[in-house]
Amino acid sequence: MPKKKTKPAKTKIFVLDTNVLLHDPQCLYKFEDNTIAIPVEVLEELDRKKSAPGELGFAARKVHRDLRALFDDQLDVPPELEGKGSSALSRDLPNGGRLIVVINDYFIGEDHGSEGMNRLKATLVDMEKMDSRILASVFFLKEVCEDCRVILVTKDANMALKGIALGLEVQDYMNDKVTGAKIGGGVQTITIDDEDYERFLEEHGVDLSPDVTSHLFINEYIYITNGEFREPARYRGDGQIDALILGNETGVKIPKGINIHPLNDEQRMLMDALLDEDIKLVTCSGKAGTGKTLVSIAMALFQTLGDDNLYERVFITRPLVHIGKDTGALPGTLDEKMAPYIAPFYDNLEVLFSNRKITKKDEPNDDQAHLDRITSTRKRKKAMAKLAKQPSQQEQDEDESNKPRKPYQFLFDYGMVEVEAMTFIRGRSLSNTIFIIDEAQNLTPHEAKTVVSRMAEGSKVILLGDPYQVDSMFLDAWSNGLVHTAQRLKGTDITAHLELTTGVRSELADLAADLL
Repeated sequence: MPKKKTKPAKTKIFVLDTNVLLHDPQCLYKFEDNTIAIPVEVLEELDRKKSAPGELGFAARKVHRDLRALFDDQLDVPPELEGKGSSALSRDLPNGGRLIVVINDYFIGEDHGSEGMNRLKATLVDMEKMDSRILASVFFLKEVCEDCRVILVTKDANMALKGIALGLEVQDYMNDKVTGAKIGGGVQTITIDDEDYERFLEEHGVDLSPDVTSHLFINEYIYITNGEFREPARYRGDGQIDALILGNETGVKIPKGINIHPLNDEQRMLMDALLDEDIKLVTCSGKAGTGKTLVSIAMALFQTLGDDNLYERVFITRPLVHIGKDTGALPGTLDEKMAPYIAPFYDNLEVLFSNRKITKKDEPNDDQAHLDRITSTRKRKKAMAKLAKQPSQQEQDEDESNKPRKPYQFLFDYGMVEVEAMTFIRGRSLSNTIFIIDEAQNLTPHEAKTVVSRMAEGSKVILLGDPYQVDSMFLDAWSNGLVHTAQRLKGTDITAHLELTTGVRSELADLAADLL
């Protein structure tokens, strides 16, 4: 029997909304060999964003530069619209796809009697809005290219709902969404026999058959069980399971601060990853009140203030995302502007140095003790220079007689702790630094890449957050920078990824995190 002729697949045209280009400036090259359409209204919206501070403005400018470079050499009429759309240009893309910049002919001259346009105008009365005009471009392409499958790609939920209600095919931008991500899966357990159990206790580790550990990734934290025995451990690869650095009763003494002990096995796992010099990136997700931030700051300070001086400073930041109504521009210096956003860090520092009593009498001794402890010549000179620029003790007493000194203030005086806005991180190269980013679920994957790629030799970056507490309108639990970074770097030798599930702040806080 003769074979049935199969219909050729329709050409796909993906119409990109502005938010997709701002979310990922590299998206032009991520649609394989399909056609991408950019309505001219999107270019107008990008132009309004090009002067915005931070990553938003950078993304808009990058898209403009890339588009200009693409259209400098070649200007063609799209084959899909040849003889149908007079106001469109197209360009072949390096990946085999095609890019179209579209001007909607239905907005030019006489009424074309378009059924889609009439339906759109009847539904969305204000056709001057950019969203309405972008939807109109989707209808235009759908009607003039009958053999094409036209798909609107947007990260705006409201725009998506409008498109679906109007009968259009709508998709989210999926390239940086983590598919198959295990969020909330907990820690895996491996059961071992008595002989391996004895070896694990004696040698602080055990080698298991690759068949038993084939489902684990390098630096994954697990539980080893044997009967009633259960102990947290780390998988090192090739069947090797290692015990953690800290024991059940072992704590860490922060110089000039308190002793901090892990309150549960999950915190022991986190402390193990943070104290390992070979791990350069740690991502930690978990609900509010699990101790992510407190433990991370404590371990960072221990390695910065300790005798080994593994790091020179601790950088602390978080994305500047408002919750609720925006309070407007904040007055003051950069530190003063950042203060409301990093107040939780100050709260944690208060806890970690709550045992330190500050008096006017012993402040000079603290300065000298700090200089005596510094072993690095370069760091010592830097600290001495800071002291030289400070006013005399008598002047400080006169100026600050009514201002009690915070127990952790010396960290900022000597530059051991710095607060940096995410906006100004681009272009920096941070060496010998521990970089802590809280609320990292509000980073886009592109912003997370920017931060991680700033880390120079000898540095470590810690991303903390709750994937289910995303405050950015175009991100969700599977497309934010925290989850994206964890999933893409999982299984590499110098990264570790953890999830904390046990609340330790208070019974009420734990109840609220679970049920509200």
